[in-house]
Amino acid sequence: MKRSLLLFFIPFFIFAWIFFAISRTSCNDIMQADAAKPIPFMHKTHVEKYEIRDCQTCHIYDENGRFQGLPSIGECTQCHARDASFTAVNDHTTPRRKSMFDSYADTDRPWTSWAKQPDLVYFSHKVVMTAKFEDGRMKSRCEACHGDKASSTGTAMIKGKMLMGQCMDCHDALQISNKCAVCHD
Repeated sequence: MKRSLLLFFIPFFIFAWIFFAISRTSCNDIMQADAAKPIPFMHKTHVEKYEIRDCQTCHIYDENGRFQGLPSIGECTQCHARDASFTAVNDHTTPRRKSMFDSYADTDRPWTSWAKQPDLVYFSHKVVMTAKFEDGRMKSRCEACHGDKASSTGTAMIKGKMLMGQCMDCHDALQISNKCAVCHD
């Protein structure tokens, strides 16, 4: 009896372990758990030293309202000019030249986003970030989903993966419809 139970459960555990490993890898691929960050970046420095308070300074929208996401090297070199000095002699508030940008073209985006959505999800940053309550207050801020990036010293994901339940809770709090067609095709 014990032997037959053992022979029954061994294949079951092997199958469950293989299924778990495959599904975990698939989820990590979809949610960019291993997002590439070849250039070091500190939000905290840009907020405190350069006084950039508005996320849209670097994370901008296209003319058609589509969110561009991570900035291109060209957007970085608007402040960190390619012909500027590597060291700031007296002025520590002026962005210095960064040699790490020299190996990239202005159109390159060497970073990979943590927040890549699966194809079945539609999310518009512009719709969420421009929505207002009746009294004129903004309904949402970047920190609600991305965490306290202003104090972060790296590019690590702060809040973790956004699960559908978290999105729905936020929709309820902000009085946004939770109908399937709002986010899914």
